[in-house]
Amino acid sequence: MVDVANLPAKDRLVLAELLGVARRYGTGSERDTPRDVAAARVLQVSADPVLLGIAAGVALADPHGVEGPTLELLTAAGADLAVAEQHAEHVRTRLR
Repeated sequence: MVDVANLPAKDRLVLAELLGVARRYGTGSERDTPRDVAAARVLQVSADPVLLGIAAGVALADPHGVEGPTLELLTAAGADLAVAEQHAEHVRTRLR
């Protein structure tokens, strides 16, 4: 499992930007943007499959089920799905 708290500060900043951009294009104000354009915008922030996977894990753990489009976008951008599953479980545990 990737421990976000142990990521270098630079990676945590990239992760925060990645989450914001993915949500904006996944479920937010830019959700009607074509998927290929949205995925390219996500990849401008980071193409690191681990960081994409952590972000996907946050979307996967969404207890309300509204982050599906964000998860799909991060997956299309190359998220490591094993990391996503692990991080989603970590997030779910923290939410309990």
